[in-house]
Amino acid sequence: MDKRFDYFLRNFSLFYDIDINSLSYGGEKVAPISIKQNVDSSFWDDKKDIETTNFVWKKLRKKNIPFLFEKNSTKDIITYKNNHATINYDIVAATFYLLSGWNELVSSGKDELGRIKYKENIINKLNISSIPVINYYFDVLREAIETVIRKKIKKNLWGENNFGVALTHDIDTCKSAWLEGSFSEFKKKQFASIPKLIFKRIFTRDDWFNFEMISNIEKQYNATSSFYFLPRKGKSGKWQNADYKVESKSIQKAIHYLRAYGNEIGVHGSFGTHNNCEKLKKDIGKLGHEPIVGNRFHFLMFDPEKSVSVLEESNIMYDTSLGFAEQIGFRRGTCYPFYLYNFEKDKISKVIEIPLIVMDGSLADKKYMGLSREDCLSKVVELINEIKNFGGVFTLLWHNTHFSDYKYTGWKEVYREILDYCKENKGLLTNGGEILAKIKNK
Repeated sequence: MDKRFDYFLRNFSLFYDIDINSLSYGGEKVAPISIKQNVDSSFWDDKKDIETTNFVWKKLRKKNIPFLFEKNSTKDIITYKNNHATINYDIVAATFYLLSGWNELVSSGKDELGRIKYKENIINKLNISSIPVINYYFDVLREAIETVIRKKIKKNLWGENNFGVALTHDIDTCKSAWLEGSFSEFKKKQFASIPKLIFKRIFTRDDWFNFEMISNIEKQYNATSSFYFLPRKGKSGKWQNADYKVESKSIQKAIHYLRAYGNEIGVHGSFGTHNNCEKLKKDIGKLGHEPIVGNRFHFLMFDPEKSVSVLEESNIMYDTSLGFAEQIGFRRGTCYPFYLYNFEKDKISKVIEIPLIVMDGSLADKKYMGLSREDCLSKVVELINEIKNFGGVFTLLWHNTHFSDYKYTGWKEVYREILDYCKENKGLLTNGGEILAKIKNK
């Protein structure tokens, strides 16, 4: 079987029940459902990138969806004849190109951290960051299969809920509110707040050491979440890691508290671990003896060629690093968790990616989207509605710092508004580990 077709089917099968013998790709065999193949192996062998003119737009569910590797827009997406369905566009190649990260592998557009630039990514060039195009491709195949076999094939992963919500928190800093918050209050001429912050730091706890508060907020929604702790303190060159020691009694006590209430503890792989397995293993070891299954790399670092091997060799079961810092939305074109592809070993990985959809910093930071708190909810709701339509997973990253009234005033309320909307629309509010378990157990 073509390795790209295998990758397509493995990921499709996470959310749909299918008989692979009923499908064919290209000229491999005659089957009840056939998918046309328009991309030959030389494209992949030569590590080419797609031509910017080599796609057409078709209407699906009232959305304009790009079909890659195409120039003929006059064909029907699906044709039916004698209880046989033919999908006339190469959704297999298009899915592999986006989902595996092929477009990132061959991209030269990287920032000073070595991250893929959103502005130079095809997701931006096609203006589809808010559209999970791969879910639309999968829906084409679902429709073809259900029309031919006359049976629903969508798996029920969420029980009575409509979609999954992975609530996550990266713990970069938890002892610096007295300094950063005080500086912010000084700039706003809120001088009375400064002594309060310093007093809390000396006599109780820093305002950003707020794990109990976060947990209590989420209990009100009958929710749990994932806390990714950063195991290395200090700087790596000019890049800042944690402002705390994860081995300290206070952090270990916080970890014990969070676990006791059903939250997940994951690793926030420190700077440089995304391409260094030994460093990531050391980070994991610092978190204690409990098994660690989930990771998100610090600064959302991810090397499309090397990071998958690092995750595999560190026995990580799922990653959730793949989102753009600059923009919310669907970096790999999907709202479904998916198997990563290991380009270093040229094979499908066993590691699942739970793609990051929304990060607080993307919304708030002036060098990124720079939205006001009032404008955030409508942008986030647009994405949640897309995810709900497909029964996918909305992954939300809200740093512990953004629950503070100092420096990040008001962002705790935005978090509540997002959770309110998810709850009203029957989203299952849970953590990354539970999302993984539901997917793997079906």
